[in-house]
Amino acid sequence: MTPLFFGERTRRLFGLYTPAHARAGRQRGIVLCPPWGPEYLRAHRSLHQLGRLLAEAGFHVLRFDYHGTGDSAGDQAGATLEGWVDDIGTALDELKDTAGLQRVGLLGLRLGGSLALRAATRRRRDIDALVLWDPVLSGADHLAELRRLEAQALDTHDMKADPDELLGFPLTPTQALELQALRLLEPAPAWPARTLVTVSQALADHAALREALGQVPGAALVEVPGQPAWIEDRHSGAGAVPVRQLQGVVQWLNT
Repeated sequence: MTPLFFGERTRRLFGLYTPAHARAGRQRGIVLCPPWGPEYLRAHRSLHQLGRLLAEAGFHVLRFDYHGTGDSAGDQAGATLEGWVDDIGTALDELKDTAGLQRVGLLGLRLGGSLALRAATRRRRDIDALVLWDPVLSGADHLAELRRLEAQALDTHDMKADPDELLGFPLTPTQALELQALRLLEPAPAWPARTLVTVSQALADHAALREALGQVPGAALVEVPGQPAWIEDRHSGAGAVPVRQLQGVVQWLNT
């Protein structure tokens, strides 16, 4: 695993590159697009494990932080969802150049899945597979759930809410408006021919998602029930590592 900075000088992104194991035969590439905020912290172990499994299966893997988050440059107060979609495109180009590949796959978890779909729609010629892992279907619902969790945490700790933060992470009015407007299926995306949506819990909105995927040859929605990777386990304080779900993703990508 090699840490690196990439992208334009005014928008440096931090990433971790894991080369494919040589013994795995034909080599491909995958960019992992993380969720945002507390969900990223809780899912960190799962993303690390997924990157390791993918490398063992013959994939060059690039994990990275969006501009203004993690170890990337910038202040999240100046970040936007559209900017993060552009960051995915930058990471895609970096992996293509680093590994010498013509096309690569995108895999996004939660909000990262929603952003990865937008990036894939814009860069279809560069994408050979798309995996959405429990993607955020409605940004408004996602924001409401995070605010519910924050209210619960504040009540537990007898603290006051900060209007510029959400669960300890900066959230500007512009970012909140972007989240409110986000809908996975609006406008209708241009799905890559090879698309997998893997979910750990069934939602009512999945009916519309399954119907949309039914119009795409080679696309599928698969339910793998289990403890979600982005939800805090009260014993460990981190998210679970859904091994069956990770193995299913790697197996699908290898077919």
